[in-house]
Amino acid sequence: MALLAFTAAAARADEPRPSIRLRHEPPQTKQLPPAGTLLPISVQVDNSSDVDIKIRLVGSRDGRFMDIAFPLGVLNASDRPTYTIQVPAPTASMTYQFIVHQPSGDLTLTDKFAVKRNCVHTFSSATPQGDESRDYKQEVATLVAQARALESNNRNLDTALKLIEDLKRDIPE
Repeated sequence: MALLAFTAAAARADEPRPSIRLRHEPPQTKQLPPAGTLLPISVQVDNSSDVDIKIRLVGSRDGRFMDIAFPLGVLNASDRPTYTIQVPAPTASMTYQFIVHQPSGDLTLTDKFAVKRNCVHTFSSATPQGDESRDYKQEVATLVAQARALESNNRNLDTALKLIEDLKRDIPE
């Protein structure tokens, strides 16, 4: 009887495991936090109970490449593994997809997801022709570029400050 149970278990171990499938609901435009603040991205595994599946998010946020590995998952109320990361919210748009390391060793790509803001603030300078000198136009263009860089730096610093505050809460004193 024990031999039969072992043989059945060995046969089940040789069967190919089903491919891991992810479920993800991209954030709606109305739900996007202010640019630069943290945006949670969650995926749920449908046909596995493992919380140590290797999942990566690959994409682009405001034209900059992203490649982020998810930490270990947690079981949700339905006992399904859920993986969550936080990325800075885009200023204009973000496209991404997930890479899943399958039990067979293969990599699987999910569909692409896109998040785009309805309204993006852009600044430009326009000067009347003839009256202003070329130096003045150059100076205004430089100031606009510096303002954009300062906006970006400010968003990055706000995000870093929030991460530090979160770490402070998690570290016992």
